[in-house]
Amino acid sequence: MSSRKALFYALLGAATLGLSEFLAAWRAWRAAGGLGHVAQVVLLGLGLLGTGLWLGFLLYEVDRAAGRVRRPIGLYEWIIGRRGRVDPEARRPVVLPGRGVSLHHSGRGRG
Repeated sequence: MSSRKALFYALLGAATLGLSEFLAAWRAWRAAGGLGHVAQVVLLGLGLLGTGLWLGFLLYEVDRAAGRVRRPIGLYEWIIGRRGRVDPEARRPVVLPGRGVSLHHSGRGRG
C-alpha cells in the first residue's frame, strides 16, 4: 500500500472518529453550556475542517495527475504550485477515448 493511500485511510478514520467526538461535544455544549464546551466544539470543528480539506486535496491531486479535473480549485492549485509540482499537462481538457469529444465546456452549446 502506498504511503498516500495509507494517509488517506488514516485521515478518513480520523475524520470519522472526529465527527463522532464533535457531535458529542456539540450535544454537551447545548445541554450544559460553558466556555470549556465551546472551546472543545471549536477545536474539534477546526480539526474536522482541516482533515476534510486534506482529504479533498489528496483526491484532487490524484485526479489532477490523471487529467480528470474539469474545473481547477484555486486553493489546491495554490498548494500544488507552492510545492513545486506544477504539471502543465494536468490542466489540459479531458478527451473521451474514441470520440474526440472534449469535456471542456465552452459555454456555447455542445462544448
